[in-house]
Amino acid sequence: MKLPAFLSKPRWQSKDAAVRRAAVARDGEPELVADLGRLAREDADPGVRIAAMQRLADPGLVQGLARDDADADVRRQARALWFDLMAGTHAAAPELADRLRLLKAQDDAELIEHLARRSRDAELRLAALERSQRPALLFERALEDADAGVRAAALARIDDEAQLLRLAERARKTDKQINRLARERVEALRIGRGDDATLEQRARALCERLEQLVREPQTAAAEAEIAASWGEIEARTSTALRQRYDTARNLLVASRSERVAPAPAPPAAVDDTVLADAEATPDVDVEAPAEPAPDSAAVNALIAQARFTASLDSANAERQQQRERQQALFARIETMLAPLTAALGAGKSAQAHAAKVEIDALRRQAEAPLPRALATRLADAEQRYAELSRWQHWADSQRRQQLCEEIEALAIAGLHPDAVAARVRDAQNEWNRLDALEGPEAARHGGLARRFHAACRGALAPARAYFKKRQELRESQAQRIGELLERAAASGGEGAEATAAVAARRDVVAALRDLDRVEPRERKALAERLRSALAMLDARIAAHDDDIAAAKQALIGRAEALTQPTLQRGAVAAARELQQRWQAIGHGRRDRDQAQWKSFRAAIDAVFGRLDSERAERSARDAEVRGQAETVCAELEALAADAANADRAAVARIDASWNALGRVDEGLGKRFEAARAQLREAAVRRERDARHARFAHWLARYRLCREAEQAGAVAGSLRERWEAARSSEIAGAALDTRFARADAGSAPTSADDGAARDVLIELEMFAGMESPGDDRERRRVLQVERLSARMRGGAATQPAQELAALLTRWSELEAADAALDQRLERALAGAIDTLP
Repeated sequence: MKLPAFLSKPRWQSKDAAVRRAAVARDGEPELVADLGRLAREDADPGVRIAAMQRLADPGLVQGLARDDADADVRRQARALWFDLMAGTHAAAPELADRLRLLKAQDDAELIEHLARRSRDAELRLAALERSQRPALLFERALEDADAGVRAAALARIDDEAQLLRLAERARKTDKQINRLARERVEALRIGRGDDATLEQRARALCERLEQLVREPQTAAAEAEIAASWGEIEARTSTALRQRYDTARNLLVASRSERVAPAPAPPAAVDDTVLADAEATPDVDVEAPAEPAPDSAAVNALIAQARFTASLDSANAERQQQRERQQALFARIETMLAPLTAALGAGKSAQAHAAKVEIDALRRQAEAPLPRALATRLADAEQRYAELSRWQHWADSQRRQQLCEEIEALAIAGLHPDAVAARVRDAQNEWNRLDALEGPEAARHGGLARRFHAACRGALAPARAYFKKRQELRESQAQRIGELLERAAASGGEGAEATAAVAARRDVVAALRDLDRVEPRERKALAERLRSALAMLDARIAAHDDDIAAAKQALIGRAEALTQPTLQRGAVAAARELQQRWQAIGHGRRDRDQAQWKSFRAAIDAVFGRLDSERAERSARDAEVRGQAETVCAELEALAADAANADRAAVARIDASWNALGRVDEGLGKRFEAARAQLREAAVRRERDARHARFAHWLARYRLCREAEQAGAVAGSLRERWEAARSSEIAGAALDTRFARADAGSAPTSADDGAARDVLIELEMFAGMESPGDDRERRRVLQVERLSARMRGGAATQPAQELAALLTRWSELEAADAALDQRLERALAGAIDTLP
């Protein structure tokens, strides 16, 4: 009987995991589609979970599996799918707005960087970039992102000048905008921190741009940009540059006026003295010798021209200073040629490398081409330097090859680990010396360098365990000596026993003999500390007995001071402290110790005797408080037993009585809190019942309606009960209509059994209850329909609203049989229990 059912079982429910994986990946049964979420979370086979997850591609499910699944491969593939969904590279990726919203809740640095690099949407890449603080990522995105806005935003967050300069150099031939923005940002940062050279260079560039506008007019926007940039730095520029800027601006204004109105006839030449007078009094006519007086506009133009000439002279002076600096730089390069040539002639590669490095640094500072003679000499020296470097490289390559072979042979030589380490250290020192001799050319030995370092690691690998163990033993011995010194310091300090001091001295002497078992660099310091400890212990042992006697006598005096007629506050704690200190002092001479102990014990006993009497009084008071607390608990428990009729005033009075008791027994406190919790739970239940009372009102009226429909006629008592029942906002009109029809004696029409069962199944699904066996297929169909509607984006409703809608649908149906009514009431009770 079971064989046909087994054979008809769908593939995705097979016991074979491989069959389930294939079905989950390709089959299109509605039941399978509806169950994909459960399979992705709960299937026993990781492959099935992966297939269901990949087919469903739900972001919330994938994120949960990436974090919580027990299988590492499932978590890895879920994480990869989660990254693809968030980046928009998956076909089922959410909309951009949803991904932006999800990104705000993420704190996974790897995900954020993945989105900043791989997302298809520039807006999402920009949002991810704003969440990252890693400079390397900002540098990479500023250079490589496909969107110009994202590149500019990444660059705007870089504040390191060196990184900005590298970025500008990398983008020099590939991205002119990023190159320009990076250099402008470097300039702005330097100006912001007060770099005078950059500030002067920026001011001079603005002056030159404004002077260019005088010669070649451009748009007003260019002039406004220059003016805005000048306003930011004007207060910190030099007086000469400010004058130069003002002169260029006046000339620009004058040239603009001349372009607007026809220019007057050129005035005759004006004498320098006349020009000076005109500058002093620009509104007074100036009489030029043998020529008619020029008008005011011409004089102003000449004044502006004179100022412009002065600014050009200033610029020429600066250029002259720059030429002088370049000449000085060329002189230094020529000076450095002598040691370079001498080193090349002597074949001393190290000195030649050093001189070449300094000359290269000077050449990078030069802004003009080298003089021909100097360039020729330098080219000849560089040719000889290159030849020396090649010979040095060839010779060093042979020696480096030998070093590699020697180190590789150590792995099978069977030497002691110390001998292996010494030979590796010598080889490394020689390798570094060769690097220093070759200078920059040493980088050409990249392959040999990797072979050498790998050989060193391989030679030392078998000895690492030995060195590690020896290091551990030496550290352990040093730690033991340190602990010994701490014990010796304690033994030689105040309150130490003579026996402990003697034992510590014996251990210190033994540690001095075993100093060869610690690291050599620590031996001298440890020896000095051990000798100091020996001297301290010897001095302490001699005075130990006298110190103990004096300390105990002081404690006896303090204990006798505590014996007052009434117990003083803190006397008991002080007595206990004195006892502890007495024990910590240790033992001295026996006869003196016994006599001192008798005196001390008598004083301490007097203090504790008074403490016992006070405890008896306190116990009586505590018993009284406990009785009051039990009474209060009993009153509260009585109220909790009848929580529905509990009076708030009574509860408040009981709370006040409890608080007035102060500190009470822990058991009574738990008992009080339990009764209080019972009252709170009753209040919560009442509030919930009131919140869901409309469902109870509907059920009461529905029962009356069904009673009327089953009776065939409405009796007077039933009508009174109907009128007395509270109206319900759920299906009120439908129930009134059905009751009125029953009251009129109309027989109810036959109910639509299928529609009634659909409503009941939905109620049972809402309540999380199982449906009868004959309705399971109908329930499965409804579940598939609901899932399809949800996947199509159907609007979600609140649980209470959904339940009210189901009851309204049920009320609008015609009368059903009593079995369906009983099933309805069970489903409704379960549904109400699920509501918050």
